[in-house]
Amino acid sequence: MFASSPEHVVSMIDKAFNEGDLDSLLGFYDDEAVVVTEPAKLARGKQELRRFLEHAMSSKPKARQLKTRMIEADGIALFLSRWTLATSGEASPKKFVATTVFRRQPNREWKALIDNSLGPLVLGPE
Repeated sequence: MFASSPEHVVSMIDKAFNEGDLDSLLGFYDDEAVVVTEPAKLARGKQELRRFLEHAMSSKPKARQLKTRMIEADGIALFLSRWTLATSGEASPKKFVATTVFRRQPNREWKALIDNSLGPLVLGPE
């Protein structure tokens, strides 16, 4: 599916993630994508991203955006969000603040380039 705007790619990423559709989800990431997997740890490129997402999606979690903001300039977009992640067996969903950078591709499609779903947690403990 073609993501025609940064907002569109966010909704398609969430849909693919929540449906457990790994192949579609990977298609919304740039070939050079970098994803924060935990503080001080990154997945680089599609192979590492596939391994990380297979593991992350194995418990069939559900993500939900609570509040979002998109800031776009010259083919680059910064996405900020408050979101939750619910997994089976947990009493309540975990809450996060995320930052993601999207880049418009030569064919005008938008893809995630840098995905930090942990937001400030990437800095580690104080």
